[in-house]
This record gives sequence, structure tokens and C-alpha cells, in this order.
Amino acid sequence: MKKLIAAFVFIFAFTMNANAQATASELAKNDVTALSAAIQLSEQNKASFLDIFKQKHEAFAKETSEMKKKIIAKSVDAKLRGILSAEQMAKLDKNPELLKKLTQN
Repeated sequence: MKKLIAAFVFIFAFTMNANAQATASELAKNDVTALSAAIQLSEQNKASFLDIFKQKHEAFAKETSEMKKKIIAKSVDAKLRGILSAEQMAKLDKNPELLKKLTQN
């Protein structure tokens, strides 16, 4: 009986983790779509941002500390600024709501 319960708990935990990853991927796709609607992105940039935003959403899902969430947001902002051109970043800076959505959770 204990083994059955342990197996059930293990399967449930694995399923929840798989759902969290799918959600992070979907949220990352939404972020890339929102960013590409605001500025022109190459396919290479879209792939890079998809990876960055997926990591962002996974990190925010695991983290509860507000201090660490701010660090994650600053890291995403730095990556955006490192990949985008000055002109693209200027357009993004003019849209603070989108920038906040992309860098924070």
C-alpha cells in the first residue's frame, strides 16, 4: 500500500512538472510574439528570445524571493539589450508596458 501511494505521488509530481514546462514554453512563445509585433526580429533572434523567455518563466515559477525575481528581471533586460540593436531597443523603451511584460513575470 505504501509503495502504491509513493508511486502515485511520484507520477503526480512528474505530471505537474511536465505541465509547468509546457506552460513556460507557451508563455515564452507569447513573449516572442509580443516582441516581434513591436519590433522586427530575425528568425535567429526569435529563437534566441524563445530560449531566454522560456528560462525566465521557468525561473520565475521556481523562485519565491522578490529579491531573486528582481535579479532575474535585470538579467533578462540585459540580454534584451545585448541582442537588440540600439534602434530596436529605443522602440522597446518607448513601450514600458511591453518591456515590463518581457522582463518580469
